[in-house]
Amino acid sequence: MCTTAAKRLNQSWFLIKTRDPVSWMRWDDEIKLFNARTDRFKKLIVQNPNPREDGYYGGINEKGVAFVSTYVHVAENQISYIRRPYVRLILDARTAKEAIKIIKSFHPRIGGNMFVADSHECYGIEGVPEKYYVQKIAKPAVKTNHFLHLPNRNLGFDTNPSFEKWSKDHQTRAQELIKEANTIEDLKNILKDRKNAKKNTAICTTGNEEKCFTHSAFIFDTMKKRAYYCQGNPLDRPFKQYSFP
Repeated sequence: MCTTAAKRLNQSWFLIKTRDPVSWMRWDDEIKLFNARTDRFKKLIVQNPNPREDGYYGGINEKGVAFVSTYVHVAENQISYIRRPYVRLILDARTAKEAIKIIKSFHPRIGGNMFVADSHECYGIEGVPEKYYVQKIAKPAVKTNHFLHLPNRNLGFDTNPSFEKWSKDHQTRAQELIKEANTIEDLKNILKDRKNAKKNTAICTTGNEEKCFTHSAFIFDTMKKRAYYCQGNPLDRPFKQYSFP
């Protein structure tokens, strides 16, 4: 249960995300620099702190290629992007187009709503077990926990009707805000947004409202090759800036 968005600002593509993990996922996360011999480039990845468990949630590499995603469960054999080492492999790319080629090389396919970008181009991807839908992004865009192009329906909507409203409220509100965003602070404020809190469908949700509330948030600047990461709920915790040594 996450909200992701893409926006071009100041000759850079920015990718943003709130992380609202479901009950069976690890709730806490951390940002880590990957710079091993097995890595093609240095990478800042938001991940599960336990290296023995799955959990790569998004990242950016020193070439300025960034990736964010949110899971859309449409089939029992759907493979989640959070499984290691998918995000780490995607960030072997020099460009957004190369990242798409890497994603398409995975068998079985990884599923969900994805954004991948470099400083020049951004693409939105919808993934299901049988295919990918890839769209070049030319204007501000938002992806939550339902698809806008593929007909596949999130199975969670059938067992939890409020989840569908949650996803669509997030989509509508984030789309309103991302169109008007002009600064880093505007992007941070999207990730903190509290409109619809009375309906328990605010973009930034608290533990008093939902079991699956906002545990972290992050922003990737592809031109300056920076990450702005909030470890914890952004209503209570600051965003810290990370770059490559």
